[in-house]
Amino acid sequence: MTPISSQLAALRERIAGYGKENLEEMLHAVAEGVRLVSGEERLRIYLEDLTRGVLSCVYASEPLAEAIREVSFPIISSDAVVSSVFVSQYAAEYRTTRDNPHRLDREFAQRFAIQSSYLLPIVSLGKSIGVICIDRDRPGELIDARSKTVLGEFATAVADRLDFARKYHQQLLLARRVEMYKKREAATFMVQSAVRLIDKLVLASVLVPITGADGTTHMAILASHSEDPQLKAIYDAQGEIALRRGASLIARYLDDSAVITDERLLRPLFITDLTEQALQKRALTEEMSLRSLYMVPRYESSSRKVICLVNYFTRELYRFSDFEMGLLQTHAEMAERVVNEIGGEHLEIRVLAEITELLQERNEELQPFLTKVLSKATELIGADTGSIAIVEERDGEKWLVVEDEEGTIVGAKNKAWLKKYIPPFRIGGPELPPEERSLTGYVAWCQQPKIIARVEEEQQAGGFHRSMHEQIKSEIAVPIVCDDEVIAVVCLNSLKPAYFTEEHKRILQIIDRLTGRHISDLQRIERLQSEVTRLKSDVAYKDPQISSYRLGNIIGNSRKALEIVEFINTVSIPLFNRITLWSKNVLQEATIGLPSILVLGQTGAGKEFFFNNLYNKLNEMYREKINPSGQLPIKKTNIAAYSGELTYSELFGHKKGAFTGAYSDRRGIIEEAQGGIVFLDEIGDADPKTQVQLLRFLDNGGFVRLGENLERYSRVLLVAATNKDLTEEIRRGNFREDLYHRLSELSVRVPSLNERREDIPDLATHFLGKLYRTYRGEEPKEDAPTLTEEAKQLLMNHHYHGNIRELRSILLRALFFRQGKVLTASDIRKALAAGMRETPTANAAQELNERIVGEIMQKIANGATFWEEVYEPYSANAISRDVVRLVIDRSREVAGRSMPQIARSLRAVDGDIEENDDERKRFFKFKNFLYKTVKI
Repeated sequence: MTPISSQLAALRERIAGYGKENLEEMLHAVAEGVRLVSGEERLRIYLEDLTRGVLSCVYASEPLAEAIREVSFPIISSDAVVSSVFVSQYAAEYRTTRDNPHRLDREFAQRFAIQSSYLLPIVSLGKSIGVICIDRDRPGELIDARSKTVLGEFATAVADRLDFARKYHQQLLLARRVEMYKKREAATFMVQSAVRLIDKLVLASVLVPITGADGTTHMAILASHSEDPQLKAIYDAQGEIALRRGASLIARYLDDSAVITDERLLRPLFITDLTEQALQKRALTEEMSLRSLYMVPRYESSSRKVICLVNYFTRELYRFSDFEMGLLQTHAEMAERVVNEIGGEHLEIRVLAEITELLQERNEELQPFLTKVLSKATELIGADTGSIAIVEERDGEKWLVVEDEEGTIVGAKNKAWLKKYIPPFRIGGPELPPEERSLTGYVAWCQQPKIIARVEEEQQAGGFHRSMHEQIKSEIAVPIVCDDEVIAVVCLNSLKPAYFTEEHKRILQIIDRLTGRHISDLQRIERLQSEVTRLKSDVAYKDPQISSYRLGNIIGNSRKALEIVEFINTVSIPLFNRITLWSKNVLQEATIGLPSILVLGQTGAGKEFFFNNLYNKLNEMYREKINPSGQLPIKKTNIAAYSGELTYSELFGHKKGAFTGAYSDRRGIIEEAQGGIVFLDEIGDADPKTQVQLLRFLDNGGFVRLGENLERYSRVLLVAATNKDLTEEIRRGNFREDLYHRLSELSVRVPSLNERREDIPDLATHFLGKLYRTYRGEEPKEDAPTLTEEAKQLLMNHHYHGNIRELRSILLRALFFRQGKVLTASDIRKALAAGMRETPTANAAQELNERIVGEIMQKIANGATFWEEVYEPYSANAISRDVVRLVIDRSREVAGRSMPQIARSLRAVDGDIEENDDERKRFFKFKNFLYKTVKI
């Protein structure tokens, strides 16, 4: 395939993957393909619009796109080439000449400086649905015959999907017009009744705010009535009322967004004599002879934005009685309900139907589901663009993420030409500095929806908006909540100011309630699958040279290794029987307490590896007997990585505001792993409060989130590991004796490597094979180096302080610096000697690291960069992971905790991360190095 044909194939595949809600995305993809083939930039796309009876321009190139899209062509007309191409289904060329017979084309071409055009019909199932126009501002042939053929094939290939989306889009437009018609009819019925309520009333009307294409808001007549048809006709002919300052009587009380600024209009307003007022529409008093006005406002209490104004006019000076005013106020309230509810119910029913249909589809992945939800929300509400951000925890803080550092979408966004890149946003409220505030971050923090009518005003006031595109004028965000915890935020944007309404907010809240649980379930499944995949990679590799694998891949024929295997085989069946009861929701079984296993052993002996094999055994049973396509829930954590309240929160969760930095509710791993297994490493480092709650949890499955009084329940198998002597910790008062006895009902000790020397040759072969596969690059898999018998004997005779980790380190050094494909005793001796030089006493090592870090920080202060002094030395194994950690810790003390602050302090970046693409890429490289390589 040629480069162009392969790109067109990719575009066709992309269009085929879009849903019916993605008309605009499809059009942009079509335009991309047309530009690719033609080499021209000026394009128009017309689609048949039966709701208006015209060919509507649905896509046009900048800079005159807005003006071009306002011009439509007749479906059938001899005055326009667009119409002729649509009817005939034959492509055509247009050139501007004085004697050109197509009047509409001449006028259009003169207005937009078009000298020549190539017009191509879009045909689906034998029926015309639209026309593609390629324009040029100079005469001459646009494209050659070969390109015309390729374009025709491309247009035919995408026509069916385009027609599918066109029909859906026009159905929605028609539905909105029907809703407005229903509102108008209902409002007309209400004002008819008003005129009959009180004898002196000669005319009643309902005014509603509307925003024009230019972004300005006016008060438009939704409905009016008078028993005198001529009076009504004159009133209706007055049209919209401007809201700019001083333009009208109403503008005294409202700003240009229809928000009440004069508190007098917070109550019904009686104007005795209109002739004494400055009116925009002088016909009210001059032609219609209206004198007194009783104006009843209906507005949103929180924002003071007007929903509607109900006006009651008389033709003579008249003072309404208290009874009459009360009657009219009740009448206006009913008129408001008509405006708010009639028609809107239809949209809500459509939303319910669309989302319910989506939930019934087979959606096994989170990101495609979010994309479909966003597309439906954007199309149904009529927004210009939008995104769904997922809540993620990074460095102990919560962030909203739409796409990761490599540009991979993890949430959802549409119309990427308006939001090319969306950085992570911190979740927080007024405590955040202005440059870090965003609408989505605020909504996730307060767990409440919010509408920003005018983004420029929000920015000027230091509010919550981060601009992704200068054309965005208004936005709305609604949190997606599950189990009282914000898990995502949907944000929609409009290119018009004050576009979003309370009705739109209600629609998004319906979507939140319908999808929250499903999104949470998909997130949980993806986290579980990721955890299980990592775990399986640990137990899946088997070297063909080894015959001593047991269970997953426990290696060895030693008595100690066989005891571990026997332990797993013995306890797995009764433990699985217990897990089966949880899957059946048999709650009574918790009265005997929850099961637990205590795993003891030296650092590096393989306690987590033991757990991985135990989990693998139980998970196989789970898939065989309970859910063939599922995974047994699993969560892991290291107690030593946390302290105090953070440990408690990690295990049991917390309530928003429970401690500094707790900006939202959070479930702990005990709750997330319901019905599965939790692995707690370094249990000996648990703080007293966590120990108390763990004991209580093991007794009956109950726990309380930090900062909350509600007792919750979970059922898990708790596997705790430690390298400490817990009996000694009990004697010192550091560990509760009752918790020790509770944890050690089932206890296993993982042997040190020195206790199972006969297994070392097989272990060395296994790890050498895994290391080679990781670092081999382009070398063939089958060329993995082997160990000589003498080399194996050396490894067996060595005394290990670091157990399995030390063995792996020795093998890594030997692999890197070997002389040939076979690792000899000489290679192992060199690796052992290098290891001895690199493992001085703890104090000496700390002093050495401190000295190296001091030198690095000084060099960076003198103008060196992070890449020269940290990244390159670490990549060349010249400095250790501990040195990198210390560098980051030192920088945090000086610059602050956030990653951008640390990156700037260490001169990993120089410029603006948000505005400069190169700096942003450097920042992502910096974060990836710390998170994924150094694993900070």
